[in-house]
Amino acid sequence: MANKRISARESRQGGRHDALGGSREVPIQIMVSEAIRRQVALMGAERGENIRTVVLRGLQALGIEIPDSELGDRRGRRRNHGEDRDGTK
Repeated sequence: MANKRISARESRQGGRHDALGGSREVPIQIMVSEAIRRQVALMGAERGENIRTVVLRGLQALGIEIPDSELGDRRGRRRNHGEDRDGTK
């Protein structure tokens, strides 16, 4: 297998646009054992990252070009405006 870096621009296909209107997003799905998923989730928790970010960092380590802007958490979060999780201030 050639050790050529593939940019996101070169590998773009159909899918939905990201929040910034940039490159299109398409799903990549794999089946892994529960133990592997647990390890990835634990690594993410230790680093304060979601599973998507951990996987993208792994792809970067393999030579896939992934812009830093892709590594952020894209999930919407509710802000509790100074309240603790139990609703107290």
